[in-house]
Amino acid sequence: MNKQSQLILDMRHVANDLRDYGHLAYHNELHDLNDTDATFWTEEVEKQMVKMMQLIKRYNDQVKELV
Repeated sequence: MNKQSQLILDMRHVANDLRDYGHLAYHNELHDLNDTDATFWTEEVEKQMVKMMQLIKRYNDQVKELV
């Protein structure tokens, strides 16, 4: 698999994780179930956001190389 395809696939996986972790964080904090669980899922969303931003930067850098 070439690098561009792998990068797009990685972005898709991170986007799916963001969606899932976001739902878990939202529902845990909405219902005030457990502070530890809510904090855990919120931190996971933050980590995935950072990961997505890094992937987007890599993608933008690759596009600049093509132009």
